Amino acid sequence: MVEIHPADHPYRDAIMDEVHARPVEIIADTCRLRRLVFVMPAEVGVTQRVFHRFAAFCAETDALVPRPGDRQHSFDTQTRHVTWEFHTEFVTVTWRTGLADRQNWPDDIGLDALGEGLLIGAMRIDVIADSCIPERLVPGFNLASLCLADIEGGKAQVATDFIPDANRFTRFELAAGGLTTLRRSIIVRRLLEVETYRTMALLGLPLARSVSPDLRTIELELTALVESLSAATTPAAVQAALTSLHGLSVRSGQLSERLGYRFAAGHAYGDILRMRLAGLRESGTTRGSTLTHYIGNRVDPGLATCAAMEKRLAVLAAKIERAIGLLDVRIGVDMQMQNAAVLDSIAQTARSQFLLQRTVEGLSTIAISYYLLGILSYALAGPLEELHWQKTMTLSIAAPFVVLAVWLMARAVRKAHTPQTLR
Repeated sequence: MVEIHPADHPYRDAIMDEVHARPVEIIADTCRLRRLVFVMPAEVGVTQRVFHRFAAFCAETDALVPRPGDRQHSFDTQTRHVTWEFHTEFVTVTWRTGLADRQNWPDDIGLDALGEGLLIGAMRIDVIADSCIPERLVPGFNLASLCLADIEGGKAQVATDFIPDANRFTRFELAAGGLTTLRRSIIVRRLLEVETYRTMALLGLPLARSVSPDLRTIELELTALVESLSAATTPAAVQAALTSLHGLSVRSGQLSERLGYRFAAGHAYGDILRMRLAGLRESGTTRGSTLTHYIGNRVDPGLATCAAMEKRLAVLAAKIERAIGLLDVRIGVDMQMQNAAVLDSIAQTARSQFLLQRTVEGLSTIAISYYLLGILSYALAGPLEELHWQKTMTLSIAAPFVVLAVWLMARAVRKAHTPQTLR
């Protein structure tokens, strides 16, 4: 029997590798994790440059060098386990040490490779062997924003207040004594991702607030311009209004270009955030709020603000497009009326020319006949005298025939010079 080896789809390897692109790392029952989130500038190839610098750092420190295309890479130093993750527009650096570690910005994890990256998030998770958050740790959080919730059906507890400390790290306490090693590792990863995507989801909110005055200005200018369109009765006024509308369209398009990607990314990050929060399987306690409730009350309004701004931009663009369309129709109608007037004027001129031409032809026939009769009177003077015919009577008899001959000749000349399509 001949074995069949079908050809692989060109994306098969990428799809298979995606399942293992960012594996869960096994966490000890007690440890301290820190994560930094760096947003990369919106430049082509910036993430690749960071990756190459990171690979060079690994080679210099005799650490395992990442393979091209790796999106998650881990290595060990003397005192910590370090993991780098490369995303579309941000890079995370996470390291794990013992609970006694106090070094917040170590120099052996390759932070210099981040170069132009800007810090957007920093968090610290202390994993302890207890099943509940010890009472001694609660006063270290701000009571007004305290989140203390049971997770995994009460097998563990998590506490935080989302307030950065003096070193700019947001502190989490995870009492995971009732979890298995794998579930503990999964919960730690979800907590890291919750804080990561919480900050990334709201990255568009300050931008939305900063452009709100500009958007409001454009909206007011458009309203005033639309209200003044009825007064634009001259071609110059209509053209000026159309020029103003095109200017508003350009400004609106510039705002959409600035905000479009950021808002789309914010919606995607918000969806991921909700999935990670759902994966914690939280339940409330008598102290503080749950992460889902607290974050939802802060993140959802921010995302709603971005969505409202996005809708305002879409409505504004539609209004501008509709106003431009109305002006284009008006300009088209005005041009048709002008063309009709011009054609009517041309028709009147042509009719006048035609009547004038007929008048001239009639007068020309009379004049030519007159001169032709004069010539005949001189030419026939001798013969008529020899024949004893009266000259006056002869010319009177010949006059109608001369006029008819001249008219026929003029008609033949006119037909010869008239195009076939006009005959």
